[in-house]
Amino acid sequence: MNEIVFFNPGDAIASGYDFNEALRSAEIFHRDQKQHELMIVKEVDGETYAIFNAVDAKTADSAASGYHVSKRLPK
Repeated sequence: MNEIVFFNPGDAIASGYDFNEALRSAEIFHRDQKQHELMIVKEVDGETYAIFNAVDAKTADSAASGYHVSKRLPK
């Protein structure tokens, strides 16, 4: 996916360098907390994957970091 979203890195639920580990963490969190859509994203200029609630997305003009969407886990 080439979609770029912006998040405050401090809002991450979890992060790491392995996509499968991030996916596993997201699935566990999502199973227990189905309040919002979750997104697994990868840093635009890095190698780190992070998990965010989709509702925490920021606008492009904010001081947030850009991420490429790797996977969405719907509500």
